Amino acid sequence: MTTSSPRILLIDDCDADRYFFKRNLRKLDPEAKLIEFAYADEALEYLKTPGKAPVDFIFVDIDMPRLNGFQFADVYHSLYPELKGHARLFVCSSSVDPTHRQRTEDHPDIDGFYEKPLSRDALNEIL
Repeated sequence: MTTSSPRILLIDDCDADRYFFKRNLRKLDPEAKLIEFAYADEALEYLKTPGKAPVDFIFVDIDMPRLNGFQFADVYHSLYPELKGHARLFVCSSSVDPTHRQRTEDHPDIDGFYEKPLSRDALNEIL
């Protein structure tokens, strides 16, 4: 885990998945700053906000309305470096579709694929 508490952007349209993510995160690092969005397009608007503090990690669900996780990653890829910062991007899904894992591996900005719900051990490994 990092020496200072991380700033994490969580994008998932499922309330239960956000709840379990938050619960596991609080057990690992109660001081972590969590910014939550149900929709990826709203998260992108946040990332474009002038003067916002940079995030360290982004976790995005694949299957969401309006903009799915891969579409988010494509738009994120096109952001200016100063908007992207140094954040590491991970996609999360309950899907077992092997093409999702392959798309994750092929995308230049996605750092990994994790099955939902993200376990405390997996989260600890990332942070």
